[in-house]
Amino acid sequence: MLRHVRIPSAFLKGIVTLTLAMELVIFSMAHHAQAEFENPPVLSAKDILEPERLKGPNHTVADEVENNGLFNNYSVTSPFGDFEAPSNTTLGFLINELNAIAEMKKVKTDDTAIAALKQSGENTVTGIKNLFTDTENTLKGAASGVQSLFHRASETVGKREVTDAEDSKAQQLIGFSKSKGQIATKYHVNVYSRNKVLQEELDRLAWADYLGGLGVGVATSVVPGVGGILLSTSGAARLLNEAINTTPAAELWVQSRDKLLALGMDGDTVQLFLNNQMFSPALYTVMTSALESMKGVDNLELFLKVSLQASSPEMARVITELTVLTAGYHTHVTPLKSIEPMARITKAVNKDGAVAVVLPTDHLIWSERVAGALMEISDNPAIAASGVKELWVLGDLSDMAHDEFKKAGWRITTEAGKQLLPAKD
Repeated sequence: MLRHVRIPSAFLKGIVTLTLAMELVIFSMAHHAQAEFENPPVLSAKDILEPERLKGPNHTVADEVENNGLFNNYSVTSPFGDFEAPSNTTLGFLINELNAIAEMKKVKTDDTAIAALKQSGENTVTGIKNLFTDTENTLKGAASGVQSLFHRASETVGKREVTDAEDSKAQQLIGFSKSKGQIATKYHVNVYSRNKVLQEELDRLAWADYLGGLGVGVATSVVPGVGGILLSTSGAARLLNEAINTTPAAELWVQSRDKLLALGMDGDTVQLFLNNQMFSPALYTVMTSALESMKGVDNLELFLKVSLQASSPEMARVITELTVLTAGYHTHVTPLKSIEPMARITKAVNKDGAVAVVLPTDHLIWSERVAGALMEISDNPAIAASGVKELWVLGDLSDMAHDEFKKAGWRITTEAGKQLLPAKD
């Protein structure tokens, strides 16, 4: 369960080097031998955040914000502990979760009875180890090295693997997970969140509900939001979040598999994608929904191939956001013709032949990798023939990056979420 644990800056920079966080890889080095590039800046939270995000009843954001060239990393203090949010999007989700935690803590439960039931479960359910796992430590060890590539194929092909973002199979079997999903929906949070404090509160209320000591109706809708899954506040997003929270994880897996196969994707690639434990049931369900909305676009399977690189929950989140934003372009801007590779991620070609690069970045600077990717596209004869290159970013660009993209003939759209994911849907 994705925990908002404190992650060292060096580790975050390592993630970014490996991922879309991400590999706008170095192409055509000769173009840039004499170029000047920017170093990742340190930003001021008060200059980039709305007042309600900067400080609220249950959180305070530190003023110093480290940018890694693509994403902003925020340090957040709250009555429930210290947290890190490695992007603008996750900061919004974290604030929503902290407000939900505050409301959950107002609901009293019989913790003694809950503890007894948990112990009983551990003693009586045979063949199930770590029924109530230390998920934070599990997360720290997940996919930490090449060893993860040697997970027994016989245990994944044709089967669903339980990720560390969901309840144990025993908890799902006895109905605990159903109560938990209903309560998460009431509070407008994602039942598969990896926020440890949130999961503790969800577990506490869910065990009480399972014991019959708490009706889920007590958990009233007190916090706005869509559960930290999508980038939109639309009605469609809310409905999808509710479906994810209240549908058994095994069923979400089967539904996603069947939808991806119906799109004509390779069965082995689908299995590998769905069994990558960095993708929670929430993430792979959202990504599948986005892909389904682009039915008919050539080479959609490239998104699944990109997803196979995800070796951390943060990489999985960014790849999912990339897919959702691309689907938003297809639906709300111009229909797409095909998806093509760009470095280790994707670019899109619309029906008019224009190339669209859609990135879920916060603050994009002019770095060697960014310049390399730009020149690879700008120098491509096929792209030059259409004459149209579009850059859509969720946040903004540095002045230098903006000027360099403009000089190379790119059309730039910042704060792109308003157009790609309009709230009116």
